[in-house]
Amino acid sequence: MCDSTCMQHVKSKCQVSNVLGGQEAREAWGGRRGGEVFPTQNGKVAIVTGGTKGIGYQTVKHLARLGMHVIIAGNNENDGQEAVRKLKEETLTGKVEFLYCDLASMKSIRQFVQQFRAKNCPLHVLVNNAGVMLVPERKTEDGFEEHFGLNYLGHFLLTNLLLDTLKQSGTHSHNARIITVSSATHYVGKLHLNDLQSRCSYSSHGAYAQSKLALVLFTYRLQHLLTANGSHVTANVVDPGVVNTELYKHVFWVVKVVKWMTAWLFFKTPEEGASTTIYAAVSPELEGAGGCYLYNEERTKSADVAYDEELQRRLWTESCKMVGISDEASRLP
Repeated sequence: MCDSTCMQHVKSKCQVSNVLGGQEAREAWGGRRGGEVFPTQNGKVAIVTGGTKGIGYQTVKHLARLGMHVIIAGNNENDGQEAVRKLKEETLTGKVEFLYCDLASMKSIRQFVQQFRAKNCPLHVLVNNAGVMLVPERKTEDGFEEHFGLNYLGHFLLTNLLLDTLKQSGTHSHNARIITVSSATHYVGKLHLNDLQSRCSYSSHGAYAQSKLALVLFTYRLQHLLTANGSHVTANVVDPGVVNTELYKHVFWVVKVVKWMTAWLFFKTPEEGASTTIYAAVSPELEGAGGCYLYNEERTKSADVAYDEELQRRLWTESCKMVGISDEASRLP
């Protein structure tokens, strides 16, 4: 079901004395675990992609309220600065800042990483959250199909470029964490290794599902490599559920009407959608546990094809070629 480290049974919850309390704790956590209180994260640093709106914004807010220094990586400067302004008003502790990063541009991703490294700060949590959904057929700056290029390849490159910093920041007792947001759509996704750009027959639904499946395969392979290298870093993948966000702006108008009429009943709020990401980022229950697929703050089973280790390896190797980085992992089992 999960990587061996994830499958270990947690016999008892970690008891923490240095925690938020009372109303502040309830505001800092809106998950389904009865207002579970997490330890403060003072001194820790996080990067959240797509943190200006929706699930990403709520993730940033809650991590900052726990005392983290959170860097929003986004592709709109105005939205970024507005988000920082609002977050400073809404959060009581922590520090929030914005750095430009267009995940549809390999050049922009590399420039973002250079800017981050120039800060000479650690990195304890990386949240790969940004994404597009059901966009019409179009290409990124580098010529990749947009779902695959932005949702998957952009995060693949970003994660690999930040791995050294994550490894240096993690310790035996407090692993650095990589959290990647996928979707239940991955269950119906098919990975076309001979046509990752969906050139033969484009379907926005198929391309989106493929990008989300690729993120799950990537996470499992990444955890395998981190374990093999003895790194104090874990990688988990999150399914936020069906959330009322701006991702639905490209759906057919009839669907938009139905969504507007039923969102209160069937859709999670962005805060509810962020709950599993926050759990994966800070919960003591997941300390040292990687290779998990998480839904509603629980470890669950992903699509069977996602556990195909040969497919994981082949996707990793092809991804390295596409983004132009060394595939040192190919020498590992």
